[in-house]
Amino acid sequence: MLIVNKQELFTEAFKGYNVPSNIRNISEGICNEFNIKGICDPMYISNVVAVELNLGDGCGNFNNNKPNFDNVSKLAERLKFCYGYNINNLEKLKSIILGGIHNE
Repeated sequence: MLIVNKQELFTEAFKGYNVPSNIRNISEGICNEFNIKGICDPMYISNVVAVELNLGDGCGNFNNNKPNFDNVSKLAERLKFCYGYNINNLEKLKSIILGGIHNE
């Protein structure tokens, strides 16, 4: 399957997963802002967000816990480590994370 645009990428990447809208919005925001385009990246980012903010187990299972904002910096550092070529602004990354959590 040839993926032509970002919306198709996200539709395919999240197929079969019940990702809460706040986590999905964070993942899509990060992918869009930092030009991350791999088919597995949106779900990987969602799982890292979930486990670091206490919103899931990091394996595609999510919960309704209250987010642990103490780990936002650690989360941003983990994502920067994985996507260092793309992510060059930690403050922007943290802003996307916090904006996505607070908008739910």
